Amino acid sequence: MRGSSHWPEALEEIWAKSPSPGCDRGESLREHTCNLLARLDGLAELRPKLEDHFQLSRLWLILRRAAWLHDWGKAAPSFQLMLRGGPIWHHRHEVLSLLWVDWCCHDLEPTEAAWVASIVVSHHKEPRDIFQLYPFGLAQEDDPIAELISEVDIDTCKVLWEWQRQQAITGWTSNHPEGEVPVPPFPPPRDEALAGVKKHGAERIRFWLDQFRRLVAGFESGEGLLSPTLGFLLRGFMLQADYTASAHVAQTERPRLEPRRILKAFSLNQASLYKHQAAAAQSEGNTILIAPTGSGKTEAALLWASRQRLSSTGIPRFFYTLPYQASMNAMFDRLNAAFSGKVGLVHSRSLVALYQRFMDQKYSVEEAARLAQWIKALARLHVQPVAIFSPYQMLKVVYRLKGHEAMLADYAQGVFVFDEIHAYEPTRLAMILETVKFLREEWGARFLVMSATLPAPIRNRVEQALGNPNVITAALPLFKAFSRHQVSVLPGDLLEAANLERALRDWHGGKSVLVTCNTVTRAQAVYRAIMKSSLRPTGGKLILLHSRFNARDRLGKEQRILADLALGRVGSEYKRAPPIMVVSTQVVEVSLNMDMDTIYSDPAPLEALIQRFGRVNRGRRMPVAPAYVFEEPADGQGIYDPALIKEALRVLI
Repeated sequence: MRGSSHWPEALEEIWAKSPSPGCDRGESLREHTCNLLARLDGLAELRPKLEDHFQLSRLWLILRRAAWLHDWGKAAPSFQLMLRGGPIWHHRHEVLSLLWVDWCCHDLEPTEAAWVASIVVSHHKEPRDIFQLYPFGLAQEDDPIAELISEVDIDTCKVLWEWQRQQAITGWTSNHPEGEVPVPPFPPPRDEALAGVKKHGAERIRFWLDQFRRLVAGFESGEGLLSPTLGFLLRGFMLQADYTASAHVAQTERPRLEPRRILKAFSLNQASLYKHQAAAAQSEGNTILIAPTGSGKTEAALLWASRQRLSSTGIPRFFYTLPYQASMNAMFDRLNAAFSGKVGLVHSRSLVALYQRFMDQKYSVEEAARLAQWIKALARLHVQPVAIFSPYQMLKVVYRLKGHEAMLADYAQGVFVFDEIHAYEPTRLAMILETVKFLREEWGARFLVMSATLPAPIRNRVEQALGNPNVITAALPLFKAFSRHQVSVLPGDLLEAANLERALRDWHGGKSVLVTCNTVTRAQAVYRAIMKSSLRPTGGKLILLHSRFNARDRLGKEQRILADLALGRVGSEYKRAPPIMVVSTQVVEVSLNMDMDTIYSDPAPLEALIQRFGRVNRGRRMPVAPAYVFEEPADGQGIYDPALIKEALRVLI
């Protein structure tokens, strides 16, 4: 424990964890408790104003007391035997830990002590599970608490009492804003403390279980003295600290978002910034950013996040959200180049994506697999200061799925960037925006929402969710300067032979061609037709990309595309490379930072088409590039509202 080397020798024989493979000793209760308290100190350092936001002046003290006590029930002889390979113990150690709440909470207010007990008893199981195992209203002879209390060994209690006494004498400096807070307090006099355990142990465990039950009932009814939000917060930080302490991972750091670091990472300087980037760098609080594709919105977002460092809450965590896995993978590469080793990637196929990246760096198969697993585990444990994920990850907190408390605690006072907010269908977008509003109002989170296109109905909803945000719009001349496409609406259906032939002629003529369909079935049909065509150029590359490929194949395809077509790589060397045709679904809309020569697209709503066009002439290599949209099929194909397609075609024609 930090600042102390005083504890009873016998304490080292009380284990909290079973031995790791190849070891003959488990991790002691003392070691695990020390690690957990250190993790809580780190979390407190990241959020120095959290107590003010939640109006709970001793939030971190309550958590430290719970951390001190949380695993004391593991001192039960049967639990110790289980850790050493013995039979399973069918009781809950966290319930037995309640036996010693009086020792470490006698100097707290009753409500604070009840919070400590509740955190301790709920740090593994849900309340309903605890109440099923230890129901109320049983006769004393039928109460499982009686069997549980029989596990108490007075000699072990003496060791725990002496540990607390010596630790209270020594004390250590915490990072609580009010100064030194000793953890724990002096226990009651030894004879009194041991007699209380022996004579009233079952009664006291039942008392604290009842306090826990009352808090839970208050949460569920909405009539409790303290809000459910505080319950989620306290349990969430406890779980996060416990998980990271058990995994022996490094402390979570603050995101390194200094302006100079960002400018250097993206080869920028203050004088070269666009006006919207400079404005983002000065915008404090929730912000909407509208700027053309390719005009440096990512850099603007990072500069906005950097500005939030100067607020009183700082930046405990930085989250970047995107709609598609491919775009998340690409953003991971970009941000990892700026914040090496400090970026987490969270989606269902992130393990494969990370593995592929380590393989590309010439790691062995075994080392690449180990590193990928490690990076994924760090993301799951909320360790990296920067995280990339889909907003759908955030919806887990709304449905209170497993681990939602740790996620909510991680989001507290966090800074979020939402890229391409228009990409979600209306029902899901509404859920996402309500989650944003909830995190802003209840958890002190701050948001930047940005897009190249933000239709008025979506913008109005975003503004409501953000609560009177700053709005930054790129200058009109910049939008005109970034007008890179000459759009033509063509009659008929992309799948008609004459229309496919037109795209093939462009490809045969040396252009890189993007063909975008609204469904996987149509993309597959286009691909099969092109494979049979005699117009395929010799040596030309044809790549089919859609969401149904497995992770390995899809990543391979993305990397093949970016190898030749990534923004910044096209030019004279590119022109000597074999021409490429990419047949895709709408996953390409915000997925890859690629730069193609022309596009042939199924009809779609205007905002979707604008995103598709953004993959063409991205680096403005040409004054304008041709972009073609077909009139059919105009029924939306079960993907889009036909009325939106009709209106988009009307505008384009």
